[in-house]
Amino acid sequence: MAKVKIPRYLRVKTLKAGIGYYWEPPKWARPPATRRGRLCPVVATALGTDLARAVEVAEQLNEAFDAWRQGGVQEVTSGTVRWLFGWYRSTTKFERASPKTRADYRKLMNAIADLPMRQGTFGQRLAAKVDAAVADKLYEKLKARGARQATYAMQVCRLVWNWAIRYKKTTGITENPFAGMALSHAVADGNRPTTRAEYNAYRAKARELGYQSMATAAALSFELVQRVWDVFGIPDPGAGDSPGEGATRGIRWNDYDPGGSIVVRQSKTGKRIRIPLSDTTGEGDCVPLYPELEEELARTGHGEPGGLIVREDRNGQPYKHRRMSSVHRAICEAAGLPKKMTFTGFRHGGATEIGDSGEADIRPISGHTQLDTTAIYNKASEEKARRIALRRREHIRQINDRVTDLSE
Repeated sequence: MAKVKIPRYLRVKTLKAGIGYYWEPPKWARPPATRRGRLCPVVATALGTDLARAVEVAEQLNEAFDAWRQGGVQEVTSGTVRWLFGWYRSTTKFERASPKTRADYRKLMNAIADLPMRQGTFGQRLAAKVDAAVADKLYEKLKARGARQATYAMQVCRLVWNWAIRYKKTTGITENPFAGMALSHAVADGNRPTTRAEYNAYRAKARELGYQSMATAAALSFELVQRVWDVFGIPDPGAGDSPGEGATRGIRWNDYDPGGSIVVRQSKTGKRIRIPLSDTTGEGDCVPLYPELEEELARTGHGEPGGLIVREDRNGQPYKHRRMSSVHRAICEAAGLPKKMTFTGFRHGGATEIGDSGEADIRPISGHTQLDTTAIYNKASEEKARRIALRRREHIRQINDRVTDLSE
């Protein structure tokens, strides 16, 4: 019997049903590793129990992996899917999108084009020959990597093909195989809202472990309903951001007036929102609206006026996304909090709490542009932000009263 040469990164694992084969890239190449701004186009893949088939697919995966690692530019044939993606990126429609959206689209288009098929990659297929059956198979293949990402990929393809139909003389596209796919937008195990009890436990454990910065970050996200990158100042390469003081994201010390207000920047929408931190009663008493947040800010201590509020405790540098994620997971594990508790869950939890307090419109503090896709736009205002905070404090007081009653 001829000896079978096992391709690189092909692993053999013992399963209950027998022997199984898996292709696994080296750890250094796993997300979020990039080469020339591109994520690795191939990920760990189960290859079944047929050795011959596993070897064939592993060789294809290695080919795509090597091309990415070497940074080589693949020759693009006119009319192919990869060519169509490149054409779309040259249009004014793409250029009008936000830097974050353009960066996301580029990464996703590259991943779709690099997807290994029985012969070559998906990007080498003629775009005009992609029909509904091919679109469905592509969707199923991508779902193995994650339902959320697969749905997003189909939405991007639908957008590209729709635009290509308008210029059919150039693109050769006359119909959209990605239309009418009835995609499911309800993704299982998505970002669950973090409860106030979990939020309190998280902050306490973060402080205990020496991560005051993470307790402060959680407060900024939960109390002010802010996005992760706006809390940490994580840069957006597509917008020309770079780590440190030059980044355009993040909440800074000169944005904060203790007991007065705090200004948050919405990098996604470009808005600057001033959120009041206190209110005055008819008797002239000052009522703090975000005492938990200001307690964490006080514990953090003021840094340089133009410096980011949230910085790493160990070296005073801005957080990188991977470091933030690893520290967040360590805090959750130490506090016995759910594994599915993401940092984005703080923003979702804060928004949910506001809704539970009776306020449906959270835009005055969250920075959203629309209440929903059909609602009439209501202008956000500082006064409305104050009203939201007052109703929320009353809601929190009622929750605390119920907990006290149950314990007695």
